[in-house]
Amino acid sequence: MTTPNNEPRNPYATGQQGQNSQYSQYPQYQGNAQNQGYPQYQQSPYQHHQPGYPGYPGYPAGPNMAGIQMAQTSMVLGILSIFFIGIILGPLAIAKANRAEREFNTPATAGKITGWIGLILALGWVAYVAFMILVVFSVPAVSTPQGF
Repeated sequence: MTTPNNEPRNPYATGQQGQNSQYSQYPQYQGNAQNQGYPQYQQSPYQHHQPGYPGYPGYPAGPNMAGIQMAQTSMVLGILSIFFIGIILGPLAIAKANRAEREFNTPATAGKITGWIGLILALGWVAYVAFMILVVFSVPAVSTPQGF
């Protein structure tokens, strides 16, 4: 790609050579007062990846994101209800899971299951403590002989 004077030819030059070359398909950038010499790109606002390449899999970025976050919150509350205040956190997890399924049509089975497990364990502990208190106060005091 040299000229008769053995100088390299500019493929981006305008004129007869530039118009017929393979590079004439690229836009010619002319500056004006608006863009001050910078190129104007005509790219679609809906195109987020290179054409011909598939998008990344994952969660949709639409309005269902709120349902996904609510399902995750219910799962975290359910897991916490197993170890901590299950009487309070268990029903909260169940309620959030039901709301995620009802309003956003997002599956939240993990939140429901862990919430129920936490609630049942907490009710079991409450029943155990109540039974032990009942046993302690219902047993009559045993007197010891004075000789010992």
